[in-house]
Amino acid sequence: MGLFRGQTTVRPSERRSSARYRVDCQAKLRMPMGERQGWLYDISQEGARFTTSNPPPTGTSGLLEWAGFEAFGKIIWSNAEGCGLEFERPLSSEVIEAMAARSVSPSGPVANFGNIPVAQKGRRSLVSRN
Repeated sequence: MGLFRGQTTVRPSERRSSARYRVDCQAKLRMPMGERQGWLYDISQEGARFTTSNPPPTGTSGLLEWAGFEAFGKIIWSNAEGCGLEFERPLSSEVIEAMAARSVSPSGPVANFGNIPVAQKGRRSLVSRN
């Protein structure tokens, strides 16, 4: 009987075929309807996330320019904060390495325990009372 047959679940595969790198640099998206100034948020060989105040609609084609580089692509998603581009041709590994090297930022300590406030009087205690 089909009722008691084990169900197999298929796990969706990762949509991205290459690693994304977090970047933070000014960028410009040139389109037939005009251009948008914004910031490049992350990048991979196949695409990028571009943040701007007035993102173009899905399906729009354009030329993304940033840090002396450029790539032609199409908007594959768009929301109030920005959009995602899929490049027509994958970026070279040299471009990705240059952006990854540029975006390295020093990280500080996770937390300084001296800056964490101590519980104040009148607040619930974390220790249970029996």
